[in-house]
Amino acid sequence: MREFRQEKKEAAAAYNREGAFYMRLGKYREAAFYLLSAVVCDPDCWPAFFNLGNCWLKLKEYQAAIWAYEQAVRNSTEYAPLFLNLGIAHCHEGQIAEALPYLEQAWRLDPQRSACAAALGYVCYKLDELGLAWHWYAKALQLEPEQDDYKKSLRCIGELISAAGQ
Repeated sequence: MREFRQEKKEAAAAYNREGAFYMRLGKYREAAFYLLSAVVCDPDCWPAFFNLGNCWLKLKEYQAAIWAYEQAVRNSTEYAPLFLNLGIAHCHEGQIAEALPYLEQAWRLDPQRSACAAALGYVCYKLDELGLAWHWYAKALQLEPEQDDYKKSLRCIGELISAAGQ
């Protein structure tokens, strides 16, 4: 029995590698086929669920991406990109309040990742928390000063704050 389980884990890892290969080629539907095979072989293979979520995110299948990321979270609680992408998928579905705890967890795990700060800025903006949105976009810009999108977002939030104060 132990050998059979080990074979399934090895098959899952091989399918995951094949799926990642197709992802690098931009062939997300093909990649999803291999990644689904991986998670059938080993339902605890969180990297395959993470990659599957990434495929579905690229394909704009946001509910499917959320499901895949939630499966990955069952076996990985320390990987910031997983929580970041789960939060982003919720944002794409308009589930802003649901995104917040995942993005906060991503930030706790990796406070040097500018994308986490920017995503938190976006969520705070959508929740009409302009002061917090400004804070998070400023943090993102501090971490990645060359990022024009962060500069634009920070400028936009600053203008909204100024307009609200008049």
